[in-house]
Amino acid sequence: SPVIKAIRSTIATDGVLGLWRGTVPSLIRNAPGTSLYFYFLNHTKHLCLALEHRISGDSSRTKLSSMSNMAVGASSRAMAGFLLMPGTLLKVHYESSLYKYAGIMGAVNEIWRSGGARGFFVGAIPTAIRDAPYAGLYMLMYEAIKAKEREYALKRSVDLAETTVTMFAGVMAGLSASYLTQPFDLVKTRMQLRPAEYPTVRYSFAKILREESFVGFFRGISLRVLRKGIQASLVFTLYEWVVRSNTKSQSTAETSTKLKA
Repeated sequence: SPVIKAIRSTIATDGVLGLWRGTVPSLIRNAPGTSLYFYFLNHTKHLCLALEHRISGDSSRTKLSSMSNMAVGASSRAMAGFLLMPGTLLKVHYESSLYKYAGIMGAVNEIWRSGGARGFFVGAIPTAIRDAPYAGLYMLMYEAIKAKEREYALKRSVDLAETTVTMFAGVMAGLSASYLTQPFDLVKTRMQLRPAEYPTVRYSFAKILREESFVGFFRGISLRVLRKGIQASLVFTLYEWVVRSNTKSQSTAETSTKLKA
């Protein structure tokens, strides 16, 4: 299979450690990127919920509508993605066999030398076009699947652990959203790795379609889908656990304060 061939080729060229090529830039991009995303997500959720309360006049609502979930996910990812764009570009370059950098600073210096500050934002538009729909679709499907799981468990009188609910919803939403946004991910990667061949979004789409047909947009999808599905599931399960723990702690503190009063 293409995946096995890629693994063998990487090991033959760079050794076993080559499979971990780009780990450091990935951490540089993903650690602050995930933090920023959930920061924006949490705040925009509260803003949208307050807006829905005002529009509907029903302040008892605790869940966002489907469209609000999509808007919250898309806007949060777009903001975080733009701020972390230099890290994304560095990660893509460092992982590619097309570039041989002497360390992280060597990569930073080379990108700056060849493109200046703008060089760190190559592919920003296709990245936003990929990230915003992906995150929006993910949030929409994630919340919908969770609701269906709970509804099924209630009807069947099944005691589903919250971790099970979030893990399953995360995997399914991640797989589905990854498939739907794969063409944008491919265009983004091509523009960042070979900007001379793929200078604009429109030209890149046309070139891939002309030379590789529609199937070309889904090259490498198996690895992306597997990675995104598992990653999203783990991250959102942890996020939901932290939110629940924080809410429980606040509730306990408030109760304790009232009893003392």
